[in-house]
Amino acid sequence: MQVGDSIDGRFTLLKKREYDLPGVDRFLARDERLRQTVVVDLITSLAPSAVRRSALASMTVRDPRIARTIAVVAPTGTGITAIVTETAPGVTLAQVLTDRRLDEARARAVVGEAARALSAASARRVHHGWVRPEVLTVDARGHVVLSGIATDGPLALQAAIRRGSGEAADATALAHVFLACVTGVEAGEATATDVPDGLSDGSRALCDAAIAGHPLDGLAQVLDYLGNFDARVLRGLPAGVDSLPLPIARAAAETKRRRRERAAAARNRLQARPGPVIAIAPQTLERAEEAASGPIPIVAEASIELEDLHDLLTFDAMVDEQAAKRKTTTAELFWERMHRTWPQSEHISSRLQRAHHRALHGGSIPSTPIVLLLVFAGLVVVALLAATWITAGQGDPPPTSDPLDHYPDYTFAP
Repeated sequence: MQVGDSIDGRFTLLKKREYDLPGVDRFLARDERLRQTVVVDLITSLAPSAVRRSALASMTVRDPRIARTIAVVAPTGTGITAIVTETAPGVTLAQVLTDRRLDEARARAVVGEAARALSAASARRVHHGWVRPEVLTVDARGHVVLSGIATDGPLALQAAIRRGSGEAADATALAHVFLACVTGVEAGEATATDVPDGLSDGSRALCDAAIAGHPLDGLAQVLDYLGNFDARVLRGLPAGVDSLPLPIARAAAETKRRRRERAAAARNRLQARPGPVIAIAPQTLERAEEAASGPIPIVAEASIELEDLHDLLTFDAMVDEQAAKRKTTTAELFWERMHRTWPQSEHISSRLQRAHHRALHGGSIPSTPIVLLLVFAGLVVVALLAATWITAGQGDPPPTSDPLDHYPDYTFAP
């Protein structure tokens, strides 16, 4: 099958998509009956009947957090088994964790919603079998959708990627997903040093279980570890990925890289200055960069310049520390609130992205609104003063200083 072909006269293949499991060719397709875009998985594994049975069982699950299985198509004589499911708009958790990590509140919300969805499926004896960040999607409204419940478990089993299935396996997989969320590192590579400080006791226990490789008893244990969570914190996540924190190890590496670049730039500035030649060893600059308190053996002519370099690098380190602990700006808070209310607005989404970019990278302040505001305020003040003067001029006229026409009495005497 290829792009342009039709399956069962209903599903037209539009575009092939990459997938991380063998034994399946994934396509985006057009459902001519429902007039919507769907996902079509063409099963190429050695045992497509097992996948077909799993897909048929998943059709009994009705939960808004699970991508619904629309149809299972196996035309007679074609040897084709196609599983058709709903598309999940938004950003996948794997895309978020490529460069970022989630704070505890968002991680608890994503994993908690997934656990509730899997609990609803488990009540009908349907299990996923291969839960991972690639199958969890968050849209602009903060809704979490779990996909792959119809196909991924049997395919992973046939590819020998996993062993066992059931509620306990899904719960253990969710613990690994939570560890990846809060650390930004693949669960199999994360260590205790990657776990951020300040996590709640339940979140810490879930991370420790994932790091130690301890299996969980069931989904109820995951929800018990997570405690209460608010899924509303996920609103606007696709537009705010760039504002999420970096993984701890990568943040430290970025800080070291910036410091090395500043040290190299400072070395070049010192060597470009006219005057006596100054020999500065690389380890000297590194000690100055780290604000070392020990003596720095260089020639006397460079002492003043080295003090300036020391102050410069110390100030840059302070700026880096403050930037790492920055608070959300007023503009970000305003546009995030607007985006939660109108998540489909492209104008508000672009404004939110600009606010995140300005908070992270800084920039010039737009002067036109400020000038207009000042001019308007000046006009208001002038109008108030003029009104005051006009009102004061409408009272009784001031007394005159001219003398009255009064003559003495003797003037009228006979």
